[in-house]
Amino acid sequence: MNYILKTHDLTKRYGTTLAVDRVNMTIERGDIYGCIGENGAGKSTIIRLITGLANPTSGSFELFKKNRLGAIAAVVESPSLHLSLTAEQNMHYQCRMLGLDNYQERTREILNVVGLHYLIGHKKAAKNFSLGMKQRLGIAMALISNPEFIILDEPMNGLDPVGIIEMRELIKKLNEERGITFFISSHILSELDKVATKYGFLSHGKLLKEVSVEELYETSRASVKITFGNPVGSEIKEILVGYDYEIIQANIVEIKGNIEIHKLLKAFVKEDIIVTNVENLNKTIEDYYLEIIGGKGNA
Repeated sequence: MNYILKTHDLTKRYGTTLAVDRVNMTIERGDIYGCIGENGAGKSTIIRLITGLANPTSGSFELFKKNRLGAIAAVVESPSLHLSLTAEQNMHYQCRMLGLDNYQERTREILNVVGLHYLIGHKKAAKNFSLGMKQRLGIAMALISNPEFIILDEPMNGLDPVGIIEMRELIKKLNEERGITFFISSHILSELDKVATKYGFLSHGKLLKEVSVEELYETSRASVKITFGNPVGSEIKEILVGYDYEIIQANIVEIKGNIEIHKLLKAFVKEDIIVTNVENLNKTIEDYYLEIIGGKGNA
């Protein structure tokens, strides 16, 4: 079984509000699945459904294991910490709740994994931790049951730049070294772009598209737009042989891919072809998302 999660027309209504609308989502083993959407798109509702915190109105979902206990962990919204306890005490409490032995050894190992080794033996209470420390401790507590699938809801929200980098590197480390599959809900698209291997684009409860990072790169790869002083004729086309280009207006071409623009411009100059403007076009993941949902007015 290669999938971790499959949903089938998953739907959730709250009264007259359709929060999740017939979503068909597939998360494969090893994915870092970035679920992207505006506030109110349905991201948190999907998390509540697959973690058992809410029941679907209709539709269904399949998990890789029927028994969720231990195999799946979630850090939803803010980590559930006992703020008066130390990091170790929070970990010990979670171990006892799960009925696990060797909790002291397990605690030390996991705190090392998440980069909180300096809190071992420390008396500092969780209420005095930075937000980044709390987020990492939340993930440490999620790791106690040795899950194969971890769900994170806005894990980078509110973090400073250093905290964001540390969180991103931790997710990649756990994915690569422990084989953990992640579902990450976020609206910070520029950060998901650095960690996700697959994306699901949500808007108004609907899953508009799923795309792998390779497919996204191919779609949004760099391009150059060149404007000429005259309409594109045979001389220009001859120079562009071998390039992946499109004539988008009578005197404008768009060339896809990373090209050595200075060499191309020299060729135009040599043939006395007038170039009036050169523009690099780099489509970001934000651009791609807005394109899918039909522009900013629909976000």
